[in-house]
Amino acid sequence: MLITYIEHSGFAVEWEECVWLFDYYRGEIPARDTKKPLFIFSSHGHRDHFVPEIFNLFSGYENVHYILSSDIQKEVKKIPLGNIPDGIHYMKPGGNLSLEIGETQSMQIKTLDSTDRGVAFLIAYQEQSVFHAGDLNAWVWEEDSKAEKHDMITRYQREVDKLMQIPLNIAFLPLDHRLEDNYDMGIHYFMDHVNTEYIFPMHLWGRYSTVTKFRDSLPGTGQRSKIVNVTHPGQQWEYEKAELREITDKRRLR
Repeated sequence: MLITYIEHSGFAVEWEECVWLFDYYRGEIPARDTKKPLFIFSSHGHRDHFVPEIFNLFSGYENVHYILSSDIQKEVKKIPLGNIPDGIHYMKPGGNLSLEIGETQSMQIKTLDSTDRGVAFLIAYQEQSVFHAGDLNAWVWEEDSKAEKHDMITRYQREVDKLMQIPLNIAFLPLDHRLEDNYDMGIHYFMDHVNTEYIFPMHLWGRYSTVTKFRDSLPGTGQRSKIVNVTHPGQQWEYEKAELREITDKRRLR
């Protein structure tokens, strides 16, 4: 797969047969083959994860599917009826969806509950597993009460524990500097409890030094090598046979 960082929590993942776009709300979208099926995922309705404009940006595509958190449905109802595209699938936490890709392929989508709003996506395709957390994170703010902190940690761990028996190839996880000393609480727990080959930090608000800070804090090269060094929009990587490498010649989505 070819992975492109767009901005904030937005990523494009391209396969031979299709393209996935996660939590796009702004930024440059890579050029792409409009004949490939396009699957657009939006984890929830916050404006840094979903904008109604996604329904207008891909009119040139021959085959577009929208996989949206169910909380976005009320936003879609505000759109004039004639402007709502076909191919929208709404998913609640704990949902399951199977979508065909071509005549012989399919992908299986499961959703986890978010600790903020909406869902997280777990996708199985071609014997690979990709996880996009959306806003599922340990949002432990310094000003929260002890009870609020305990509730947040409990809810986050309960959802992450559902992945303990599922090896992940790629995971996109929040790493938000606004949480101050607790900025890495969620991603630490995830690393300790979920078998993941590569983790892409996101929800960075343009503070890419947060990734460097976190990687440098890890105790060994084995853990550090799992954390992808996200540094700028448009960055691309190629994943094949459990190996991930950054590519410097920016590629079009084939």
